[in-house]
Order: sequence, then C-alpha cells, then structure tokens
Amino acid sequence: MKLTQDDIQFNREIYTKAEALCAVAVALEQAGLAQNSYLKGMEEREAQISTFLGNGIAIPHGTTQSRDAVLKTGVSVLVCPQGVDWGEGQTARLIVGIAAQDNEHLSILRQLTHALGDDNVPAALACATSTQEVLDVLSGNYQPAVSEEQTRPDFDEEATFTLRNPHGLHARPGAVLVKTVKQWQVDIRVENLDTHSAIVDARNLMRVVSLGAKQGHRLHFMVKGKEAQAALLAIGEAFDSGLGEMAAQPQRLDASDTTSKRSWFSRLFS
Repeated sequence: MKLTQDDIQFNREIYTKAEALCAVAVALEQAGLAQNSYLKGMEEREAQISTFLGNGIAIPHGTTQSRDAVLKTGVSVLVCPQGVDWGEGQTARLIVGIAAQDNEHLSILRQLTHALGDDNVPAALACATSTQEVLDVLSGNYQPAVSEEQTRPDFDEEATFTLRNPHGLHARPGAVLVKTVKQWQVDIRVENLDTHSAIVDARNLMRVVSLGAKQGHRLHFMVKGKEAQAALLAIGEAFDSGLGEMAAQPQRLDASDTTSKRSWFSRLFS
C-alpha cells in the first residue's frame, strides 16, 4: 500500500461520526475503491463494535458481507483537527477509512498502527497543516519515541494461544480480546510469535491490532499480578469462543502451554 496526498483530506467542519463515515465513503467512491453501498457496511460495522482505536484514531471499514462493494483495496484518510464525536466519550481526529478485499485489511491495519504506535504521533498529526505533513507521518518519516514495550517485562504467568479466526485479529475480535483483558487488575503483555513482533500492552486495542495476527498465528501472553492465572483462563475462554466471531476449536490452558516463576499450586498454599 502506498499513500499519496490524494488519499488525504482535511475537514474542519465535521463533528459527528455519521458525517465522518459519509465523507470517508464518498472519498473511497471517488477514488474508485468502493461503491456507494459500502457506506452501509461501514455503518453496520460501527453498530457491531466501534472502530475507535484510541489516541484520537478511528479506522472505519465495512463488514465481511459488504466486501462485494469493494472494487480495489485502499484507504482514504480524513484529518479533523477539531475532533469528531465517536461516541462513548471518544474523540477522533484522524479517521482512516479502509476498503479491503479478502483479508488485505490486516496488512493495512498493521502498517497504520505501526506508524501511529507512538502516543506522540496523534499530536503531530493534530498539528499538521498540510496533506504532505500528514503523509510524512503516515509514511514513517516521523520518528516515534522508543517504546518501553520493546523490553521484555517481568511476569508471573505466561501462555500461548493459537488464533483460529479465519479473518485474523482485526478490529472486532481485537476489541473483544481487549475487553476481556481489562476485566483483570494485572499487567498483560502479548507478542506474535509467528511475526516476531514487539511485546505490546494487551489493554491497548491499537497495539493489539498492530500485531497483524492471522489465522494460525500464536499469540504469547505474559501476565504479572495476583489475578494472573484467572486472567489467562479468561483469555483462553475468549479464544475458545472465537473472540466474538465464529466458534473456534477449543484450546485449553495446560502445563505444556504455561510457564510460571512460581507455580499456581505453591501460591494456593502460601
């Protein structure tokens, strides 16, 4: 995927999600990437689960059923410095509309989230005054700060789960995973063993999607905290249930998949 200035537009008059979705859909249609019916698919996706990633960034895209309306894989980037109400108290300032055939959107998501992985990037984009400045950031010319997530954390428990979802860990199952993780008062990190990814915060949807996990990839979770065991069991159950999508093949947490600094049994009797 190669972004150009033609893929990016500023709009300081949009304040609602509905307006933003319409603007992005029109841009995708004008670029020859999607038919006008794709807007309905984007609206249905938002009704299922919000595509807001955090840090002022949203990535609206259609449902699997709306892929027939996609003519060619590509993106349209909408920059709204004034902020767009994305619901649930969330404000989006960078809206990346994605039109994708098959599973190509996973590659697009990974490229975008790597470019936007540093918390300083959204601020840089908010200050951008030209499409070229935005393009420079999205193209990787902006050098993000080194993340502490690159350092392997100390942990109490760890486990590896295989992703069964046919369409990979895109925004919807990613959001289900993050919601499961946030139930527990623990520090949870995850890495993609098959892509040799960085270790990221499993509570951050943008970071989780940036792993680019596809069907069959192994996601390795590392947990620190008193509820580590329970958290891993809940994550395993979420994988078993298909992360909110189709049912996946059951995979149970057992001794072969789990390593701990201090065994569960020793803690039970301590």
